[in-house]
Amino acid sequence: MCNSNLNTPNFLDKVRTDKGIDDLKDFFQQLSKKDLKKSINFINDENLQFATLFILREDIEKNNLIDSLLQRNKTALAIIKEILTDKKSNLASKQVSFDHVQIIHSTLKWILETGFRDDGMNDEYDQVLDITSILLTKVYMDKTVLPIIADMIFDRHKRGYLIHDLVWAFFQARDPQSLMIIGERLLSSNEEDVKTACRLLNFIPNIDKDKNNTREDKYSIFLGWIKENSPFLKFTGESFQQTTNPRPYRVVLEGKYLCKNICSDTGKASCSPSQEEYKMLNEFKKLDKDTKILLSNFSLKIHHNNIKLWNVWRHYSLEDQIKIARIGGIQ
Repeated sequence: MCNSNLNTPNFLDKVRTDKGIDDLKDFFQQLSKKDLKKSINFINDENLQFATLFILREDIEKNNLIDSLLQRNKTALAIIKEILTDKKSNLASKQVSFDHVQIIHSTLKWILETGFRDDGMNDEYDQVLDITSILLTKVYMDKTVLPIIADMIFDRHKRGYLIHDLVWAFFQARDPQSLMIIGERLLSSNEEDVKTACRLLNFIPNIDKDKNNTREDKYSIFLGWIKENSPFLKFTGESFQQTTNPRPYRVVLEGKYLCKNICSDTGKASCSPSQEEYKMLNEFKKLDKDTKILLSNFSLKIHHNNIKLWNVWRHYSLEDQIKIARIGGIQ
């Protein structure tokens, strides 16, 4: 998450971090009276961080500086205004030009990448970061910001603040591989991080069942489950707004049984089943859940170990498939 904006601090950023918000506002007000051009140059510095622009937005407007701002800063102020006045739909309007959409996207990334370290400044600031995260993952389908969103989730939870919107934004990426970002927190030396990771990954069987499991044990369970099931996960859309224990992904047992990768959005196989496979699925769907799990687990295992043997097994009757799966293999 290294960003050039963080390597060469802007002078206004330095005033904010060294002396605080009130001193920053006082400094900018005095500078605008004495040397308006210089204050504009400071604001338009490409290394400016979003938190500083957010704090000074009222002074900028009061001094009629908006027309003198860089396009990025103008767009950021418009985004702030629309979010805080609950007009977020305008930000993703399909009626705007491609260039405008790109400008909004790059500005949203700048907001998050340079602003996330100041999460917790106040409720309005956090609201802007939350909605920015949602727009980036849901509207712009930008997965590059997921590590930042994860950092915010874990840091905010440790401070005792709500994480519901950030978690929703993270899972809106609809990418099973993104679970690795959360899973790595199972190895954290901070116990709160481990608890939060277990809560977010509660849909993985046994991830937190044994309280005596070490961090390494939990991570091993997670890795084994992801390796086995990630090709067969469907995004459910469940969130903390709906339930205290959301399960954002579920295993599509039909896909696992046929060993066909699943599209996480639709829950359907990436390539259509053959007529023979349709018949297999129709029989499979009539089974109880435990038998489905038994068959799908066995099917994937034998498919990985011996594809020729799997081709023999899958042509058996469903009754014989179940018998073979129960004894653990073809004798």
